[in-house]
Amino acid sequence: MQLTQSASLLDRLPAPVASQKPLTFENLKQAYGFVLYRTTVPGGGSKMLKIKDLRDYAVVMVNGKRVGTLDRRERQDSLLVALPAGRVQLDILVENLGRINFGEYLLQNTKGITRSVALGGQELTGWQQFGLPFDQAPAVAGPRAKALAATSGPALRTATFTVATPTDTYLDMRPWGKGVAWVNGHNLGRYWAIGPQQTLYVPAEWLRKGANTVTVLELLKPQQSALTTLDHPILSELRALGAL
Repeated sequence: MQLTQSASLLDRLPAPVASQKPLTFENLKQAYGFVLYRTTVPGGGSKMLKIKDLRDYAVVMVNGKRVGTLDRRERQDSLLVALPAGRVQLDILVENLGRINFGEYLLQNTKGITRSVALGGQELTGWQQFGLPFDQAPAVAGPRAKALAATSGPALRTATFTVATPTDTYLDMRPWGKGVAWVNGHNLGRYWAIGPQQTLYVPAEWLRKGANTVTVLELLKPQQSALTTLDHPILSELRALGAL
């Protein structure tokens, strides 16, 4: 199927919470999902962006365009970013990848940007936080829903498909990058092309005879629109991060 109805995630943000310094998920009373951190900075030239104690994965955007990612698992906390002239909108979309339930981090387990953000050695202040727990499927339809232009930021895509007889099936996410998928409003879980799980299970009970809806939030490959299904899972296929 082709997920042709689409929207930029940045066009589907809720009301923000303002603060001088970044707020954690816990400060925002949010247990899971994503938080988008936004501030404005003076542009011009290239500067080093450093996030102190990122937890856990971040997509960094400048004026809505993705300029890089940071991954706590790889001990990444810095990124050289090129800034156009003028005032620049800096967005950092942070994903909570799950909580550590053992060892020293058991009681040091806050999520989001847990300390500070610096650009060119200067700490950034004046943040807006947009909570995106996605406990419900995000709405894609709306006045700004359209075919995505050449954007590199996170994208929402949706489509309606028809089922003759509901049965267990699997979404094949191998061509996609990283994100979350929903069917008929049910959160199927997260996917990441690095594997080993390359499919998302869709129980027959979550499908309806007739029209059904699938929605995908894609972080890394916003132009991806084709989605296929399989009658079996793929649970043992690994891929290098560089392949993305």
